[in-house]
Amino acid sequence: MLQQGAFIARIPNDEHAQSKIEEFKRLHGQLRLCGRHKDRKGAMAAHGLEQNTHGDLPWRLGTEIVIYRAESGMTYRQFKSLQVGDLVSPSHPFYRQRHGHVGVVVEKKHKDKLKVAFSGGKTMWTTRQKTILFTGEQS
Repeated sequence: MLQQGAFIARIPNDEHAQSKIEEFKRLHGQLRLCGRHKDRKGAMAAHGLEQNTHGDLPWRLGTEIVIYRAESGMTYRQFKSLQVGDLVSPSHPFYRQRHGHVGVVVEKKHKDKLKVAFSGGKTMWTTRQKTILFTGEQS
């Protein structure tokens, strides 16, 4: 799983873009989409919009879409589907060194609280923003 702000892909904004975006959402969780266009000012003016100070372009108006990972933790949908016994990993490298790379969900509470058991008998309450789903790709 990628960390917050990590580059995922650059795709053309065509009829297949929406299906590709949905696939990336399924794989990576929340995304940040940025539009790219040769003439950003002209594209914004053609739609009656004004650019902000950064010159950003809405992704729907761009000829290309650049996709980045949006948040460092789990999405609400991922948290909702989480069951006791699932494997999770701390999202920050400091916590991975301190507690270990993999923990087991022991209990869920409220909207975003998890009780995770790590090796050595340590358990701790954490939030969904501070943990990510563990996949075989991580080590």
